[in-house]
Parts: sequence; structure tokens; C-alpha cells
Amino acid sequence: MENQMKTQAQIEQEMLELNKQFSEFLHTKGITAKFKLAFSNMGDSVRTQHEADKAQYETVKAQSAEKNSEFVEFLHTKGLKAKFNLVVNNIKKGAESAPQRTAESIAKATTQAHAHVNPYAGAHATHKHYTAGSLAEEFNKFLKMKGLDT
Repeated sequence: MENQMKTQAQIEQEMLELNKQFSEFLHTKGITAKFKLAFSNMGDSVRTQHEADKAQYETVKAQSAEKNSEFVEFLHTKGLKAKFNLVVNNIKKGAESAPQRTAESIAKATTQAHAHVNPYAGAHATHKHYTAGSLAEEFNKFLKMKGLDT
């Protein structure tokens, strides 16, 4: 579940709705009528929450099907022979792309290792000569940026 920040207008709208419902409840005569009103309000709330949950479920389901397209294809394939052929074809595709994925992962691991050994390996040399005045100026800019200049 996501935590959503409510705007002041949304909070006011909810308060007005609750006040209206409570006022209607107070003006209802008889305990039976009050229970009926309360349960109908709860039913309406449950229906709206169910619709919101249903919509969220459908979006998550669509995202999951998109991420796991091969598995969804496997589930929709009819027959044992067709499923077996699908699995074999997916294994062949994986075997064909394995060297490329291995090379990519090795390159990624190598760059991460170099970054941990020398964090400035990817930085370009600027060949800028610093003086005491320029360093003091940069330091003052840094302090001002952090709010520590006073």
C-alpha cells in the first residue's frame, strides 16, 4: 500500500462528508433506522474500497505479466508436448544469449571493482591549477551552500 499525502482540500472534503453523514445519523429517528443507515454507509464504503483494490490488483497483475512474459506464455500453452517444446526453446534462447550476459556481468563487476579500488578512476583530470585564494573562494562557496557562512 502506498502512503499518499492528502491536500488540505481533500481533508476538508472528507470532513464535510463525515459531518454530513453524522448529521444524517443524528437526525434519524429510531435505533433500527440508525443501524440501517450505519450499515448502508459501511456497505458503500466497502464497495468503493473494493473497486479501488480491484483496480490496483489489475495494474499489479498487468505489470507482473509484463515482467514474467515467458511464464505467462508457459501457463497459456496447452498440452504437455507444447509446454515441453516451449521450455526447450527458452533454454536454447538462454544458451545463445549466455555469453553476452556473462560478458556484461563481468564488465559490470570489473567497473565496480575499479570504482571501489580507485573511486576517482572515472573522473577526468581537469589540469586546473589551484591557488590559496581559489581554494579559499571554493571553500567559502561550499560553506555558503551548506548555510554555514555566518
